[in-house]
Amino acid sequence: MYRVIVADDEEAVRERLISLVNKLSSDFKIVGAYENGYDALEDIEQIQPDLLITDIKMPYIDGIELIKQAKLEVPLMQTIIISGYDSFDYAKQAIALKVVGYISKPISFDELKNTMYKAKDELDKSLSIDKNIESLQEQAKTTLSLLQENDLCKLLSLKEVPDNFKKKLEIDQINIANKYCVLGIFDFDDEFDKVGYENSEIVNIYLHKYLMEEIPKDCSLYVFNRSNQVLFLGLSKTIFDKDSMEESLASILSKIKKVCGISLSVAVSDFCDDQDRSYRRMFRHAVRTLEYRTVVGKNNVLFFSDIQKEEVTVGKIDDNEYKSLTYDLSYGYVPECKDHVKKILDKIKSPEYADSYLYITSSVANALLKACNNFKDLYKDFMNNNEIFQSIYECKSIDKLYEFFMSLIDAIYKVNNATRYSGVELGLKQILEYIDSHYTDPNLSLESLSDSLSYSVSYISLLLKKDNKTFTKYLMSVRMEHAKGLLVNPDNKIVSVSEAVGYSDPYYFSHCFKKYVGVSPLEYRKK
Repeated sequence: MYRVIVADDEEAVRERLISLVNKLSSDFKIVGAYENGYDALEDIEQIQPDLLITDIKMPYIDGIELIKQAKLEVPLMQTIIISGYDSFDYAKQAIALKVVGYISKPISFDELKNTMYKAKDELDKSLSIDKNIESLQEQAKTTLSLLQENDLCKLLSLKEVPDNFKKKLEIDQINIANKYCVLGIFDFDDEFDKVGYENSEIVNIYLHKYLMEEIPKDCSLYVFNRSNQVLFLGLSKTIFDKDSMEESLASILSKIKKVCGISLSVAVSDFCDDQDRSYRRMFRHAVRTLEYRTVVGKNNVLFFSDIQKEEVTVGKIDDNEYKSLTYDLSYGYVPECKDHVKKILDKIKSPEYADSYLYITSSVANALLKACNNFKDLYKDFMNNNEIFQSIYECKSIDKLYEFFMSLIDAIYKVNNATRYSGVELGLKQILEYIDSHYTDPNLSLESLSDSLSYSVSYISLLLKKDNKTFTKYLMSVRMEHAKGLLVNPDNKIVSVSEAVGYSDPYYFSHCFKKYVGVSPLEYRKK
């Protein structure tokens, strides 16, 4: 059964819509009805509807803006617009928002029924999944060959691509000639053993399918597996549209979570052109971005451009032999990292490792240091690079060496967490301060905030959500607290107070004030 909410400022229209929807089969259930877009938007995050039917012209927040903001919270939600206005401009905006139907008033039962079942078909299609492994494996034959997958994994280790490898890529039908490039990593939010092999196979194949469905016409997309992750490499003749990519990736995450019950996160590297392209760096940036999942939460789309404006460049030893140490510590798997170090140290107790003892211990240290996000703080709070290696050389027993490595792991983990949290806290601080200082602007919106701070709209929403806030509610709280102070002075007219706190419509101001405070502005002043 699909959950439906209705938003229309005319009570008669709302009641008719509810009556008509109730006449349909048990496929739909009304779970909310609202007289304006503002109230609907406040409840959408909690209700998580499958279908929104909204009037296009409503007080406070119109249908177009309601759909835009609601889609940020519920990416898979389908929408139907009803309107008494036969406007090409409205129809054009509706098409851009991918609404299922645009119904003119007065509403006929047959038209509503047909449009709702069109929405049901879209929901069924987006949420359908085949649990039959054999069927899925048959579909997988159309994906990249093992040869191509090996090529792409190799590509990620290269800072520059030699000519002979470029020829190999061409032979294997991989074209990296397009000007613009981006790399993304899908990763399970739970441990792989909890996900299970069968579920991971299903998710992997459907990720391939969904990604190929979302590919823009002018883009080449290669989807491949690396370890237990699914990666995509996108190449395009034109600049990538970050907002469009974000919308598509969020939709894919929502589909997988809803139909499989499995949570994924996806990290996207920087966008590169052919003048400044290093696949190894892009991969490192995507991995670094994925680390921020521990701070901002699971099941999110994360962009390198949002979480790290500048990369800390410090020379590191790239030693694949010890990559699991780097991986475990990078992702915060401290017990696993410590256990791995112990196993390595247990090995070098035997005489056969005597000649390679210093090389192995140095390699362990380098692998751990490679996971560090902020060497400046590590050197300040723990010890500098020379002191670290001097301490290793001075350890006279395996037990002492083990103790030192455990303290190094703890120090790096602490620095990494602090770096991630400080980056997120700084972003949240900038967002809140901007709202606090621009609340008087009646045109202040998520989009204008995004343009001013150069964060994506969804990242702003993500940081606010982490702080148990939403943009709409926080902006309203700031405006209302200032309004309460202004209303104390009887010389301030309510219309003037409304304008002073960013509301061009005094009726909208009064509605929001009563919702926030519990009484109207006039009643508040009398009290």
